[in-house]
Amino acid sequence: MTHRDFLKSTVFSLSCALLLQSAVYAQEAEMESESDTDTNSRELETILVVGSQIVGSDIAGALPVTVLTSDDIEVTGAGSGGELLRSIPQAGDVIFGESEFSGINGARGDIGSINLRAIGTGNTLVLLNGRRLVLHPGTQVEDFVPVNTVNSQSLPVTGIERLEILRDGASAIYGTDAVAGVINTITQDDYEGYDVSLRYGSSEGTDLAELSGTLKYGVNFNDDRSNLSIFANFLSRDGFSALQRPYSAVEDLRVYFKDTPFDQTAFRNLSSNTQWGEFTSLDGTIPEVNNTSFHIQPQSYQGCLHNLPNNVCADDRGSIDLSLRLDRARYRDLVGDVERQNLMMFFNHDFENGTRFYSEFVYYASDYNRQRETAQILSSGRFAIPANAHYNPFNKRLRVNDYRAIDTGPRMINVKNNTYRLLGGARFKWDNWDVDSAFLHSKAKTEDTTNRMSTTLFQRAISRTDSTAYNIFAGGNTTDIHAPSTVNTAQNQATINSFIVPVYRNGETSITLIDFKLSDGAFRELPAGNMGLAFGFEIRQEEFEDDRDPRLDGTIKFTDAVTDNVIMSDVVGSSPSPDTSGDRTVTSAFAELAIPLVNSDMSIDLVHRLDAQVAIRAENFSDLETVIKPKLALSYYPHPDFQIRTAFSQGFRAPNLEQINADGIRRVNTGREDWILCEAEKRAVTNGTFDEDNCDGVSVESVRSGGPDLKPEENTNLTFGMVFQPKSLENLILTLDWWRVEQEDVVGLFSDQNQINLDYLLRVKGMSNPNVVRADPTAAQTALYNRASLTPAGDITEVRDPYVNLTPRQFEGMDFGVVWSQETDNYGRFDVKFNAAYLSKANQDHSDAATSIIDAIAKNEIDAKAIVGGSGDRVKQNGRPEWRSNASLVWRMDAWGAGLFYNNVGEVIDTSIVGKRSAPNPSGSGTIMVDVPYVVDSFQTISIYGQYTIEGWMGGETRLRLGIRNLADQDPPIADEFASGYFPSLHSNRGRYIYFDARKKF
Repeated sequence: MTHRDFLKSTVFSLSCALLLQSAVYAQEAEMESESDTDTNSRELETILVVGSQIVGSDIAGALPVTVLTSDDIEVTGAGSGGELLRSIPQAGDVIFGESEFSGINGARGDIGSINLRAIGTGNTLVLLNGRRLVLHPGTQVEDFVPVNTVNSQSLPVTGIERLEILRDGASAIYGTDAVAGVINTITQDDYEGYDVSLRYGSSEGTDLAELSGTLKYGVNFNDDRSNLSIFANFLSRDGFSALQRPYSAVEDLRVYFKDTPFDQTAFRNLSSNTQWGEFTSLDGTIPEVNNTSFHIQPQSYQGCLHNLPNNVCADDRGSIDLSLRLDRARYRDLVGDVERQNLMMFFNHDFENGTRFYSEFVYYASDYNRQRETAQILSSGRFAIPANAHYNPFNKRLRVNDYRAIDTGPRMINVKNNTYRLLGGARFKWDNWDVDSAFLHSKAKTEDTTNRMSTTLFQRAISRTDSTAYNIFAGGNTTDIHAPSTVNTAQNQATINSFIVPVYRNGETSITLIDFKLSDGAFRELPAGNMGLAFGFEIRQEEFEDDRDPRLDGTIKFTDAVTDNVIMSDVVGSSPSPDTSGDRTVTSAFAELAIPLVNSDMSIDLVHRLDAQVAIRAENFSDLETVIKPKLALSYYPHPDFQIRTAFSQGFRAPNLEQINADGIRRVNTGREDWILCEAEKRAVTNGTFDEDNCDGVSVESVRSGGPDLKPEENTNLTFGMVFQPKSLENLILTLDWWRVEQEDVVGLFSDQNQINLDYLLRVKGMSNPNVVRADPTAAQTALYNRASLTPAGDITEVRDPYVNLTPRQFEGMDFGVVWSQETDNYGRFDVKFNAAYLSKANQDHSDAATSIIDAIAKNEIDAKAIVGGSGDRVKQNGRPEWRSNASLVWRMDAWGAGLFYNNVGEVIDTSIVGKRSAPNPSGSGTIMVDVPYVVDSFQTISIYGQYTIEGWMGGETRLRLGIRNLADQDPPIADEFASGYFPSLHSNRGRYIYFDARKKF
């Protein structure tokens, strides 16, 4: 959609709004009124709680809404929006995070994702002062599908009045993305005075140190009819390396599991891609090793067939020795360095006629730096070395199978993010109507740059015929296997510099929005009270651009100078990724009613009060179909102390712009199992000694594409809850809410491994899966398959795995809440809160193809190890704990204050690990080996702070606070995460964090 089309749609929508507004005005003008109140003297009510668009309505009490005040936020000790949202029990795992070790194809840097209910990133709508925030430009793969999110790190922590979390679907109120709920940040927009603070904190046992500061300034002028408020904060942080935490200091985690069912190779995450290269001759057998393949190893190892300079040799026995595998931990930062700035400016002016003009300017910027190990050669990026290369020991053309050039230095990653938001609007009274209209424009940019190796330039450096050539046959350090090679110290640094290039990924997203809303909290008088009405229009344009480096997007390809083979990516270790861009225009309209049905004056038995909310919204997408969704909520008080609330709604989420517009995304995934090859080998074995555990995984290039055939994801939400607030204990509130979300047409992938599994099933039946593309079988493969009575199959060259609308999935759970406060004469005020979330169901239905694989396994038609991934019950699996909870205690007494915050993330099952233990044989004789799931323990932390406030010192209020997060210095539980040793999406690596801050208020 062009900007001209956007302008036409805007004019059309505003015209409709004005026409409808005029009609309403005419209707009201004809009606007699009991009182003629002058609108100029009428006070404008602007209180609006998330979940309703009706100004001043209390119908939001029918909805499960969690409200965090500034005291609630401070007790968590959070220093950023990301840390704050992680403390919410209803928050799911954080897939986007600076602790994740994403490559250039993933979102990284100063970023955090938002995922209420663990339904999935992108299913939560995030608002600032009731209007949408722009999405972060970087996308991340979740369940193999690119998703995007508002960057939680860009959310302000200064100048917040309250944080509202609607734990219910709200598409009928707010539109797309509000599947799991809505998070709305309300800022202080009429601040007056000065407030400055400075905070320093550090993580015990690491180099991590943070210095942050905040500024709050507000002034009234024009006879107090104008206000300018400015809120700013900065953060400067030094990170720390993976070596400073025991769970991330080594990749071989088996040391933690001695004499347990989990002391197995799955926890040995060392890399077989090292400086000890593996090669294959393209010119037949190499006489010196009597084979076509060989690898480099130290001369002190067994199996040397041909000695090379620098105490290394060539060996033809399979891959390199296990002891030569690389521990990449020493090259990694677990936490990067970051400089972050947040700025918010608000200007409001009240005109004499009662109209309020309001405006926002919000700015966020970050500069993030981190390092990790240099990349390895992917199976799809292999290249050849000419026979006459200076260091080629065998004078034959050699293909490089595996190699990692550690001596070139680590990858230095720099990510710059910046986001701005401009908003201007007006609120005024028009007869009985509260009118609100605004224009919003927001843009986010990210620039991700890394030093990488060009395959073209690397091949040239190796292929030189003089001593300036790069010696790829030198092997690694013979005294320290994981260190850069000492024999390469004489290598020409200029040669290394010749193939190191900067590689970038730049992204940009924007949202431009115009809305017009009218509401009347007393639109009609009904027997039970005043009925509220709100309706409005919105038009927005969303844009997305993902600009890849020319060496990644296919502009600069790698053409092998030896074989003429063409590879679309010229970056060592990265799959090709095309540029992607797209835009859409969304035009929407909504209507909402707040209907009082019964009040206490009606004297109806067992019905003290009954209210309803009815809403409907229609959204038309320029690149998708029109969607219309309703909502109905009821609030029932059988007794003044007891409320029963329920809501039914239908919602939707539009496929994001990358899912719609992406074409030909290629990703190389390792560890895939070609089960038909395993089946052939098993059938061909005649002595009964075949071990399926020895069936090596293969690298597979997965080709993913979206398209206009994708449909919006649709969902149905149902909630049922109870609230108990006894008048005899007016400071106590107990809540219990049950919820259920059913989704259909969720955009996803069948997955490359499932495609291979389906190919396995079809091939044992004499057919094949066309999405699994194979090379012609070699003579050896033909002979093997013939012995196994199977149709010969060649190596997998690629797996076509398009984005599709998947089968339904269901999520279900319960929320528990307790709020209590007590003011005492002698001991001050106590505020206690408890919040828990229980996830009882997270189920993905099986597709027809998946069902056919499952049925074949049940019938023993195919190997039981060819299980279907990504479907079935997913509660407690990886990032979805059954239980999450927190509790807080805040105490204030005169100048003194303190806070305590408890946070619990329940246990999960690490599905990448399956242990073995012996158990009695059900048949009654002997024992058998059974599978044991690996349970990652729950993670519980306690944070505290104490403070003292000095009144009058230096002309204002001074507060001094000392706090400790993770008081007991709990390490996150061990998990099979190759880059970190724990689940960064669930747990924190900070350990005991001590901070001190001083605040001065004038």
